[in-house]
Amino acid sequence: APVARVNGRTVWASCVATQARTLAGSDGERRAAALDQCIAFELLAQAAEAGGVAAAPEVASATRSAEVNRLVETEFEQRYRSPAEFAAQVDAVLTARPYLLHIPELRDSSYARFVVAKGAPADVEARAHAAADRLAAALADQTGLFGVHLADAAHRVVEGSGAKLETADFRPAPRASLEDAYAAALFAIPEVGRASPAVRTTWGWDVVVWTGGTPAQDRTRDEVAADLFPELRRRQFQRWVTQIARQRGIAIHVEQAELARLDEAGGP
Repeated sequence: APVARVNGRTVWASCVATQARTLAGSDGERRAAALDQCIAFELLAQAAEAGGVAAAPEVASATRSAEVNRLVETEFEQRYRSPAEFAAQVDAVLTARPYLLHIPELRDSSYARFVVAKGAPADVEARAHAAADRLAAALADQTGLFGVHLADAAHRVVEGSGAKLETADFRPAPRASLEDAYAAALFAIPEVGRASPAVRTTWGWDVVVWTGGTPAQDRTRDEVAADLFPELRRRQFQRWVTQIARQRGIAIHVEQAELARLDEAGGP
């Protein structure tokens, strides 16, 4: 089914389906990005034809794909070859996100939590505290721990205690993004694979295991610019395609009804 028309030429749902399979993100994000790519291909093919690129020896007998590749190579890739071409954009990103130059230490963790609800009676607090202390004592001299070891030990400790237990693995996080008591316990652990003492957090009594992560890192502007370059170049490509459409007066019409049907069906 047609999903768009570029100067009257059809962009097909099959193109969107093919492109979407190569992209990351949610279904909606992948379909939107794939549609942009398919429209851009058709637009560039027409621009290549109008600009006489197809007459060049390299593409005289080639397909429209070769025409587009040649246009992109001569008009876009030669101009935007390195992060230096995006100095202003890099400066803007670093102004908004200065932390990219100073990445804090990230620690992976797992926890066993003996839950104490807000306003719980003293006996609930006491049972949770005692269970956490027993777990911390059992793990105090152990090394090479992972979340599964913590969870197994916690379930043995909680049995018959009357305490409510929750166990989970937690994403890599900097100290500043964690609850204060949890962060203090995690970042006081001397080495990966060891457990903390029992600590009272907002949610109860926790025992925390440090399971991995990355050290703090100071990065140069050039290093950050190199990482940003692919995304900045992709955005510039879309702006470049849009500019070509405006300059050449190419009309783009999206078949909203067809797109709505794609969304309802969950894919092209």
